[in-house]
Amino acid sequence: EIASCLVGSEMCIRDRAYYLAGLGHEVIGVDNYFSGNPEDLPEETDRAHFLLADATNLPFGYDSFDAVVSVSMLHETNGSLAIGEMRKVLKPDGLIVIADSVKLNPLGALSTGIRRAWVGRGKTPNPADTIKPDLGWVKSREAVTSGLPGCIWRKVGSGRFIATWQRDNNLG
Repeated sequence: EIASCLVGSEMCIRDRAYYLAGLGHEVIGVDNYFSGNPEDLPEETDRAHFLLADATNLPFGYDSFDAVVSVSMLHETNGSLAIGEMRKVLKPDGLIVIADSVKLNPLGALSTGIRRAWVGRGKTPNPADTIKPDLGWVKSREAVTSGLPGCIWRKVGSGRFIATWQRDNNLG
């Protein structure tokens, strides 16, 4: 059994959480906004659990998870803070997997989690805080590798990448 934390947008984490739970893993799916109403979170199972939380301030202690998976989330938040939180909750020898995009559609960003979370709190999003420019391959890679030194980073299709990083048992 592997305790996993999935961080990402609603649709991305729900289906993956159910899949991993079906394989026998304990999974917690985290999103900063499902519909703005905790009652609208996906249905839990005995091994798949869901909660509203901010990826830049995860509500878990140090060394909580064997694996942390980020799905289509970094381009919607402060990537440096989110990566720091992923490292914090990862157990020694644990694995971080990030699947994301190097391009950000500003209209898409405004219709996704960050905008909904701000609007749900009665605030208007500041585009400078929520929309990042198209980083491209080089800058996207630099953003991830600076927070996860030694990670394996690959292009996987049009505008997408995947990065994996294993926490050293001694270095954290």
